[in-house]
Amino acid sequence: MPRLLCLLVLLVAAPACPLAVEPQQSELDVWDALLRPQYFGDRPILSGQTIVQLRVPLRAEDSGVVPVSVNAKIAQTPGRYIEKLYLFIDKNPKPLAGLFHLTPAMGRADLAMRLRVNEFTKVRVIAELNDGELHMDEGFTRASGGCTEPPPFLALKEARGRIGQMKFRAQAGDDDPDLALAQLIISHPNVTGMQLDQRTRAYIPAEYVTRVVVSFNDEHVMTAETDISISEDPSFRFFFRPAGGGVIRAEMTDSKGRQVTRTFDVQGL
Repeated sequence: MPRLLCLLVLLVAAPACPLAVEPQQSELDVWDALLRPQYFGDRPILSGQTIVQLRVPLRAEDSGVVPVSVNAKIAQTPGRYIEKLYLFIDKNPKPLAGLFHLTPAMGRADLAMRLRVNEFTKVRVIAELNDGELHMDEGFTRASGGCTEPPPFLALKEARGRIGQMKFRAQAGDDDPDLALAQLIISHPNVTGMQLDQRTRAYIPAEYVTRVVVSFNDEHVMTAETDISISEDPSFRFFFRPAGGGVIRAEMTDSKGRQVTRTFDVQGL
């Protein structure tokens, strides 16, 4: 029997041997596997925009300065209000970008800020009401490198020289004449600890704002607990009730232990 024919016979007679195929591994769902159990356990979370709405750009023009806003669908009243807002960036090195403690003194629990986003990711906000109820809204943004892009040396040197300087402004809200829309800007480089010094090729030590407390006429308005995901020169927009006028007090603490307090006079509306 010709050699080729013998080989064909052997191949046909041999038992079929399935090829080894590596199973496809699905990407880890950071939210369900890690973040939700860590921060909320098995507490029910309602999805939708009945209580809070998140706005985040689908594609970020600058991954180090991604504008994000949270719009509340209920008023802040003593009987029912949003007590906490958790802001998560699922795939950032430190996903919890900020935990905001809110009060009825805000009138409305809207917030806006600028974030660093390190890769394509979901962004989500969790609103916790004063009765413990949890509500979530989420969005997706395409951005990369926001936590690792190094600042120019001279710019970083200048930014460090301005640490703790603040700007504050307020104007009447569009919908409610009793509310003022405020913006607080804090000078701080907010270095993430993941950025390389282009001269030394060493990582620049982290230093960033960790806490901001705002009060009006000694009444607590809000507290922001923040991390490396907040952009350089943190900026927060929020509402408060200016009544007949008074004094806004802003207190900043950073990861190096710096503590700075500034006050601003506010005219009544």
